[in-house]
Amino acid sequence: MGAMGSRQLNPVQWGDYQQSSGLSAEQLEQLHTRFRSLDRHQLGYLTPTDLLRIPQLSLNPLHRQIVDGFFPSRDPKARLDFTQFVDTCATFLVPQFGRGSTGRLDGRAQKLRLLSKMFDTRRSGYITRVDFRQIMRSLLDPMWNKQQEHDSEKEHAEVQKPEVEAELLLLEQQAFGISRCEKISYGEFEKRLCSADIEGRMSIAKWLVNDEEARMNLP
Repeated sequence: MGAMGSRQLNPVQWGDYQQSSGLSAEQLEQLHTRFRSLDRHQLGYLTPTDLLRIPQLSLNPLHRQIVDGFFPSRDPKARLDFTQFVDTCATFLVPQFGRGSTGRLDGRAQKLRLLSKMFDTRRSGYITRVDFRQIMRSLLDPMWNKQQEHDSEKEHAEVQKPEVEAELLLLEQQAFGISRCEKISYGEFEKRLCSADIEGRMSIAKWLVNDEEARMNLP
Protein backbone atom coordinates (compact mmCIF):
# COMPACT_ATOMS: atom_id res chain seq x y z
CA MET A 1 0.00 0.00 0.00
CA GLY A 2 2.91 2.35 0.65
CA ALA A 3 3.69 2.88 -3.03
CA MET A 4 0.18 4.25 -3.46
CA GLY A 5 0.82 7.01 -0.94
CA SER A 6 0.68 9.88 -3.43
CA ARG A 7 -2.32 8.55 -5.37
CA GLN A 8 -5.97 8.30 -4.50
CA LEU A 9 -6.79 5.33 -2.29
CA ASN A 10 -9.76 3.04 -2.87
CA PRO A 11 -12.30 2.08 -0.17
CA VAL A 12 -10.58 -1.24 0.50
CA GLN A 13 -7.27 0.49 1.16
CA TRP A 14 -8.94 3.04 3.44
CA GLY A 15 -10.52 0.18 5.37
CA ASP A 16 -7.18 -1.60 5.73
CA TYR A 17 -5.55 1.54 7.12
CA GLN A 18 -8.42 2.09 9.54
CA GLN A 19 -8.11 -1.44 10.88
CA SER A 20 -4.32 -1.30 11.25
CA SER A 21 -4.03 2.23 12.69
CA GLY A 22 -7.28 2.77 14.55
CA LEU A 23 -7.65 6.16 12.87
CA SER A 24 -10.90 7.45 11.41
CA ALA A 25 -11.51 8.07 7.71
CA GLU A 26 -11.23 11.82 8.36
CA GLN A 27 -7.90 11.45 10.15
CA LEU A 28 -6.52 9.25 7.38
CA GLU A 29 -7.69 11.67 4.72
CA GLN A 30 -5.89 14.51 6.51
CA LEU A 31 -2.71 12.43 6.71
CA HIS A 32 -3.01 11.47 3.05
CA THR A 33 -3.37 15.13 2.09
CA ARG A 34 -0.33 16.01 4.19
CA PHE A 35 1.68 13.16 2.66
CA ARG A 36 0.79 14.20 -0.89
CA SER A 37 1.67 17.83 -0.21
CA LEU A 38 5.13 16.78 0.98
CA ASP A 39 5.68 14.28 -1.83
CA ARG A 40 5.89 17.06 -4.42
CA HIS A 41 7.22 14.84 -7.20
CA GLN A 42 4.69 12.06 -6.50
CA LEU A 43 7.38 9.46 -5.88
CA GLY A 44 5.31 7.58 -3.33
CA TYR A 45 7.71 8.19 -0.44
CA LEU A 46 9.15 10.94 1.75
CA THR A 47 12.70 11.76 2.84
CA PRO A 48 13.86 13.58 6.01
CA THR A 49 14.19 16.75 3.92
CA ASP A 50 10.55 16.43 2.85
CA LEU A 51 9.38 16.45 6.47
CA LEU A 52 11.42 19.55 7.22
CA ARG A 53 9.42 21.45 4.60
CA ILE A 54 6.66 21.69 7.22
CA PRO A 55 7.19 25.15 8.79
CA GLN A 56 5.88 24.14 12.23
CA LEU A 57 8.31 21.24 12.32
CA SER A 58 11.38 23.03 10.98
CA LEU A 59 10.94 25.75 13.63
CA ASN A 60 10.48 23.24 16.44
CA PRO A 61 13.62 23.15 18.64
CA LEU A 62 13.36 19.36 18.65
CA HIS A 63 12.92 18.93 14.91
CA ARG A 64 15.89 16.56 14.67
CA GLN A 65 14.50 14.25 17.36
CA ILE A 66 11.04 14.31 15.76
CA VAL A 67 12.42 13.47 12.32
CA ASP A 68 14.41 10.66 13.93
CA GLY A 69 11.09 9.27 15.17
CA PHE A 70 10.04 8.83 11.53
CA PHE A 71 13.52 7.85 10.26
CA PRO A 72 15.24 5.90 13.09
CA SER A 73 18.23 5.03 10.90
CA ARG A 74 19.22 8.71 10.58
CA ASP A 75 20.10 7.98 6.98
CA PRO A 76 19.55 11.17 4.88
CA LYS A 77 18.66 8.90 1.96
CA ALA A 78 16.04 6.96 3.95
CA ARG A 79 12.56 6.67 2.48
CA LEU A 80 9.20 6.69 4.24
CA ASP A 81 6.17 5.30 2.42
CA PHE A 82 2.57 6.09 3.28
CA THR A 83 2.08 2.94 5.35
CA GLN A 84 5.07 3.81 7.54
CA PHE A 85 3.94 7.44 7.71
CA VAL A 86 0.49 6.43 8.97
CA ASP A 87 1.94 3.96 11.47
CA THR A 88 4.18 6.60 13.08
CA CYS A 89 1.56 9.36 12.94
CA ALA A 90 -0.99 7.06 14.59
CA THR A 91 1.25 7.05 17.66
CA PHE A 92 0.60 10.75 18.20
CA LEU A 93 -3.01 11.03 17.12
CA VAL A 94 -6.00 9.97 19.22
CA PRO A 95 -7.58 6.96 17.45
CA GLN A 96 -11.23 7.56 16.58
CA PHE A 97 -11.96 4.30 14.79
CA GLY A 98 -10.75 1.81 17.39
CA ARG A 99 -7.57 0.02 18.40
CA GLY A 100 -7.47 -1.92 15.15
CA SER A 101 -7.52 -5.61 14.43
CA THR A 102 -3.76 -6.10 14.27
CA GLY A 103 -3.16 -6.04 18.02
CA ARG A 104 -1.56 -2.59 18.23
CA LEU A 105 -0.08 -1.75 21.61
CA ASP A 106 -1.83 0.73 23.87
CA GLY A 107 -1.53 4.16 22.25
CA ARG A 108 -0.08 5.79 25.36
CA ALA A 109 2.59 3.09 25.65
CA GLN A 110 3.55 3.52 21.99
CA LYS A 111 3.76 7.28 22.35
CA LEU A 112 5.96 7.10 25.44
CA ARG A 113 8.29 4.60 23.78
CA LEU A 114 8.73 6.88 20.76
CA LEU A 115 9.33 9.84 23.08
CA SER A 116 11.90 7.76 24.97
CA LYS A 117 13.84 7.27 21.75
CA MET A 118 13.63 11.01 21.01
CA PHE A 119 15.14 11.81 24.42
CA ASP A 120 17.90 9.24 23.85
CA THR A 121 19.98 11.47 21.58
CA ARG A 122 23.02 9.18 21.81
CA ARG A 123 21.05 6.05 20.81
CA SER A 124 22.48 4.33 23.87
CA GLY A 125 19.31 2.61 25.04
CA TYR A 126 18.84 4.90 28.03
CA ILE A 127 18.18 8.58 28.77
CA THR A 128 20.84 10.71 30.43
CA ARG A 129 20.12 13.53 32.85
CA VAL A 130 22.04 15.96 30.60
CA ASP A 131 19.92 15.13 27.55
CA PHE A 132 16.74 15.24 29.59
CA ARG A 133 17.50 18.71 30.93
CA GLN A 134 18.47 20.09 27.53
CA ILE A 135 15.41 18.73 25.73
CA MET A 136 12.95 19.63 28.48
CA ARG A 137 14.38 23.16 28.72
CA SER A 138 13.83 23.56 24.99
CA LEU A 139 10.20 22.46 25.42
CA LEU A 140 9.55 24.64 28.45
CA ASP A 141 11.25 27.75 27.09
CA PRO A 142 11.54 27.89 23.27
CA MET A 143 13.37 31.23 23.54
CA TRP A 144 16.19 29.49 25.40
CA ASN A 145 17.10 27.65 22.22
CA LYS A 146 17.61 30.94 20.37
CA GLN A 147 19.57 32.41 23.26
CA GLN A 148 21.84 29.37 23.23
CA GLU A 149 22.69 30.00 19.60
CA HIS A 150 23.83 33.58 20.21
CA ASP A 151 24.93 33.76 23.83
CA SER A 152 27.60 32.07 25.87
CA GLU A 153 26.54 29.59 28.56
CA LYS A 154 27.22 32.17 31.22
CA GLU A 155 25.17 34.84 29.50
CA HIS A 156 22.02 32.81 28.87
CA ALA A 157 22.25 31.30 32.34
CA GLU A 158 21.62 34.79 33.69
CA VAL A 159 18.29 35.12 31.85
CA GLN A 160 16.83 31.76 32.78
CA LYS A 161 13.23 32.14 33.87
CA PRO A 162 12.53 31.14 37.49
CA GLU A 163 9.21 29.50 36.57
CA VAL A 164 10.92 27.45 33.85
CA GLU A 165 13.67 26.36 36.23
CA ALA A 166 11.10 25.37 38.85
CA GLU A 167 9.09 23.23 36.41
CA LEU A 168 12.25 21.73 34.95
CA LEU A 169 13.42 20.73 38.43
CA LEU A 170 10.07 19.08 39.21
CA LEU A 171 10.10 17.11 35.96
CA GLU A 172 13.72 16.09 36.50
CA GLN A 173 12.93 14.84 39.99
CA GLN A 174 9.90 13.00 38.63
CA ALA A 175 12.06 11.29 36.01
CA PHE A 176 15.25 10.63 37.97
CA GLY A 177 14.03 10.75 41.57
CA ILE A 178 16.05 12.42 44.29
CA SER A 179 19.04 10.17 43.72
CA ARG A 180 22.12 11.24 41.81
CA CYS A 181 21.73 8.71 39.01
CA GLU A 182 22.76 10.16 35.67
CA LYS A 183 20.76 7.87 33.40
CA ILE A 184 17.51 5.91 33.37
CA SER A 185 16.10 3.18 31.15
CA TYR A 186 13.27 3.66 28.70
CA GLY A 187 10.98 1.72 31.03
CA GLU A 188 11.79 3.95 33.99
CA PHE A 189 11.29 7.08 31.89
CA GLU A 190 7.91 5.89 30.61
CA LYS A 191 6.66 4.76 34.02
CA ARG A 192 7.66 7.92 35.86
CA LEU A 193 6.52 10.42 33.25
CA CYS A 194 3.34 8.71 32.08
CA SER A 195 1.26 11.54 33.56
CA ALA A 196 3.32 14.38 32.05
CA ASP A 197 2.02 15.90 28.81
CA ILE A 198 5.39 15.95 27.05
CA GLU A 199 4.01 15.28 23.59
CA GLY A 200 1.54 18.13 24.03
CA ARG A 201 4.44 20.52 24.44
CA MET A 202 6.02 19.21 21.24
CA SER A 203 2.79 19.95 19.31
CA ILE A 204 3.41 17.05 16.97
CA ALA A 205 -0.24 16.26 16.28
CA LYS A 206 -0.97 19.84 15.16
CA TRP A 207 1.28 19.85 12.09
CA LEU A 208 0.40 16.30 11.13
CA VAL A 209 -3.19 17.12 10.26
CA ASN A 210 -3.01 20.79 9.28
CA ASP A 211 -4.81 19.90 6.09
CA GLU A 212 -5.63 23.49 5.07
CA GLU A 213 -1.94 24.31 4.71
CA ALA A 214 -1.29 20.93 3.11
CA ARG A 215 -3.91 21.47 0.41
CA MET A 216 -2.37 24.84 -0.42
CA ASN A 217 0.96 23.11 -1.02
CA LEU A 218 -0.35 20.26 -3.17
CA PRO A 219 1.36 20.05 -6.61
